[in-house]
Amino acid sequence: MRKGFTLIELILVVALISIITAMSAVFYSRFLTQNAVLNTVDQLAGQLHKAQIYAMAGKQNSNWGVNYGSQIITLYSGNSYDTRTAAFDEKFTVNSNISVSGLTDLNYARVTGLPIPTETTMTISGNNNTKTITVNSYGVVNR
Repeated sequence: MRKGFTLIELILVVALISIITAMSAVFYSRFLTQNAVLNTVDQLAGQLHKAQIYAMAGKQNSNWGVNYGSQIITLYSGNSYDTRTAAFDEKFTVNSNISVSGLTDLNYARVTGLPIPTETTMTISGNNNTKTITVNSYGVVNR
C-alpha cells in the first residue's frame, strides 16, 4: 500500500487555495474602502460639530467653518476659507479612493452657531459604498 498524494489531489488543493486567495483580496479591498468611507464620515461630522461649538463659544472672537478641497477637510477660523486665520487650521486628509461632494465651505456664525449656507447635504462615497451627512438650518449634523 502506497502513502502520499496524487497529482490530482495536489492540483485541487492548489486551485482551492488560489480561489480563496483571490476572493479574500476582493473582500479585503471592499473592507478597506468601507472603513475609509466611515472614517471620513466620522471625521467630517466631528469637524462640523467642533466648528459649531467653537463659533458658539466665540473662540478667537470669530466665526468657524469647515472646508473641503483637494482631498483635505479643514476646520478654520474666519468668515470664509479664503479670509481665514490659517494659524488655527485643523486639517484631515481624505483617502484618495473616497470622494466627498456637496461641501466646499460651511461656516457657523459666532455666538448663534447657525450654519451659512442654511442647509447642506454632503455625500461621501467610495467603491459603491455611500453615506450622507446633512446639516439642518440649526446646525444639527445628521449621519
